[in-house]
Amino acid sequence: MPQIVVNPETIFLGKLIKKIVEGKVRIPKFQRPFVWKQQDIISLLDSVYKGYPIGSILIWETGESIECSSSIGPIDIVSRPNGSLSYILDGQQRITSLVGALTLNENSKQVHSGIDWRVYFDLENPNFMRTPRGELNPQYFPLNKLLETSKFLTAARAIETIDDTNKKHQWLSAADNLANSFRDYQLPIVSIQEANLSGVVTVFTRLNRTGRKISPDQMISALTYREGKFHLAEELDKYEDELVSKGFCGLKRIFLLRSILAALDEDIYAKDWADLVVKEEIQARLPESCESAMKGINGALNFLEGLGVISDRILPYGLQLVLLGEFFRLCDNPSQEIRELLERWFWVTSFTGWFGAVSPSQATRALQEIRQLANGKIQEFHEVNLNEMALPFPKTFNGQSARTRALLLYLSSLKPLSISNRCTNELKLRDLFSSVKSNALGYIFYKPSEIMFSSIPANRMYVDKEINGNIMDHLARLSNDQLARILPTHGFKFDSIQRSIDALRNQGYYEFIETRKEDLIKGEREFMEQKKIKLPKIRSDDPISDSDTTE
Repeated sequence: MPQIVVNPETIFLGKLIKKIVEGKVRIPKFQRPFVWKQQDIISLLDSVYKGYPIGSILIWETGESIECSSSIGPIDIVSRPNGSLSYILDGQQRITSLVGALTLNENSKQVHSGIDWRVYFDLENPNFMRTPRGELNPQYFPLNKLLETSKFLTAARAIETIDDTNKKHQWLSAADNLANSFRDYQLPIVSIQEANLSGVVTVFTRLNRTGRKISPDQMISALTYREGKFHLAEELDKYEDELVSKGFCGLKRIFLLRSILAALDEDIYAKDWADLVVKEEIQARLPESCESAMKGINGALNFLEGLGVISDRILPYGLQLVLLGEFFRLCDNPSQEIRELLERWFWVTSFTGWFGAVSPSQATRALQEIRQLANGKIQEFHEVNLNEMALPFPKTFNGQSARTRALLLYLSSLKPLSISNRCTNELKLRDLFSSVKSNALGYIFYKPSEIMFSSIPANRMYVDKEINGNIMDHLARLSNDQLARILPTHGFKFDSIQRSIDALRNQGYYEFIETRKEDLIKGEREFMEQKKIKLPKIRSDDPISDSDTTE
């Protein structure tokens, strides 16, 4: 295998654009469509004009043939020249913006991808703009005449026709300064040379740790992309769109990838998974394994929906979905007895914070048990102790904590009602989590000077998306009858309703929230008993680390 060369360098903007227009540097066809808006392009041009850095461009120099786009934005690119080519792996949006605005010609579509590519620079009031309204005059310098000398001189001669000598010199000076800003601008480029497909993926995934936007699975798909062939990132994109409709718009993509690795019977914690997936024998199995993994996740989501998990924001652990997905991939119609066992497994791992406290090897053994259960080889769990004691009621509200999410599942099971004047309407929690995300849970009473009190779980409550400010203020406007109907659906016990209403009427905010805290502890313990979870010995304490860090 040849030695991989990673070469950082700088290149003048005009030289890079020339190479692109000549077809020597190409945009691979696997890249996502151009998504920038008009203002994004204007901001980029302004950064170049002012000499600000706009980030590096990652390219791969190779003799391999990769399917490429025949155009960049509104600009048609010449057919493939002879010899090796360079492919842009990261920086497509920026490159497309610069090429489109600076090389637009009479044969190009002036409006393309929803963008008016006719960009001008106001020489009188220095700023970039779309086509000015009214009649064009020399004050507005067209960006597509900036880099080529002959076109620049044509635009400059138009400025020389104005009568105001001072303004003429001012505008010519401004145009010259504009041209120099773009001609002298240098872009940092990181080029990968002498590398095969696997080598490029390895280099990229290491560079990706610094925060590049393209994901490793997109890179794998990109470099293995062939017209009409399987495209991993594209398939995951489609499935993520499906997840949005199911309320799981924030599920981390890594869990989908781990599900695919599980279906491939590979290590879901493999750190070199990018290298693994580009192997020919794995590539051949990817389409079937991807389809099988997504089928399993669909089965798991249907199962979880029956338990009240209607959003990734109340799914305690992403790995629960991975393991359940593997079960339903192998067994799509379990017996009632096995289904009940899975339900208990879910509730125990949620309330005990199991996945937050185990090693990858323990989680892998749990995955093997799930497979054995699905294949009928075992009838009970050993790796996960179903008699393990639950974590105590959390002291603080942390939306990333599995223990907090388990509490939210209890609150969701109460079918909370709206606190608006409609009152009788049950809140549509799936829609709330999809539209307002963490704001689906508002503060009953928030006081910045008492942040510790404000942060307790009893102070957070499901709320209509149109409700702003302290929830107490909205509750105080409701009648006693309305409150008596609403409060039990938000965790208040029936025998404390009148006390809670009295506290609300007397502006006893702390008493109101403390009463709810005691009621939540009681109600949640009853919920645990229903789910056959061993209750914690103490009712409230600092929780152990149980955040979903199992990526």
